[in-house]
Amino acid sequence: MATTVVEQVRGAVRSERASYYASPASVALLMLNLMDGLFTLLFLQLGVAEELNPLMRLAYEQSPLFFMFAKLLIVNAGLWLLCLHRRLRASRIAIRAGAVVYGIIVIYHLAFLTHLVLHWPGALG
Repeated sequence: MATTVVEQVRGAVRSERASYYASPASVALLMLNLMDGLFTLLFLQLGVAEELNPLMRLAYEQSPLFFMFAKLLIVNAGLWLLCLHRRLRASRIAIRAGAVVYGIIVIYHLAFLTHLVLHWPGALG
């Protein structure tokens, strides 16, 4: 039995809505963003860094909890938009690029944390 164009479109829309695939790059982006937020919050709370992003500085001045909420919300919203258009090559590239950038930021945080531990007053003797 032949299906109408309307039935084919409805089926395509339903299958598109049911697709909840999260690429490894998008999962990495979310996890690395969370790590960036936690490291940043730690360094801000210790008083060894300052937030350079004016929007995030304002969020931190409201409260540390609001800072984390805003940080996670902004990146999650951007990733959600990119995932909506994941069939476009540019969206997939943007997701991967975001994961790479956050990976570099987390490596920087780890290096900074190592420096702090090694040079903290009274550390290691």
